[in-house]
Amino acid sequence: MRLFDLRPSMAYRAAHIKDARWSIRPLLAAAVAGETRPLRLLADDPQVARLAALELPEAQRKTLRICSAAPAAWHAAGLPLEEGGTQPPDAECIDFLFFVHDRHAGNKAAARQYLAWELGLLAQLDARELAAFRPLVAEERP
Repeated sequence: MRLFDLRPSMAYRAAHIKDARWSIRPLLAAAVAGETRPLRLLADDPQVARLAALELPEAQRKTLRICSAAPAAWHAAGLPLEEGGTQPPDAECIDFLFFVHDRHAGNKAAARQYLAWELGLLAQLDARELAAFRPLVAEERP
């Protein structure tokens, strides 16, 4: 059995089940490529795991199980945990923007960097993603 932890990278760093590998939806298929053992996906929200599973080949989805992300329950069950640490490394924590936290402390450079990042998100979409992109439009009120 192979366990993949789909929680945010900082939650994984704080505590995770020993030998669990961290991943997120866009990286999961590559992480499990060639894996023949049954897969377990651990997520705070089961829907996140279900969406991530859609990226996997059917053979892997057949053996897949979704598990609850409840660190207190893991501890109570006596599962070996790893706490703290620097894994995944900062460069792989693409779900976490380190500079964002400074923007709330009056750091104008960090706030500008965050705004530039937000404005650049659309430029990162490929043609397929752009075709499916439907921005929300505010309703006009009389």
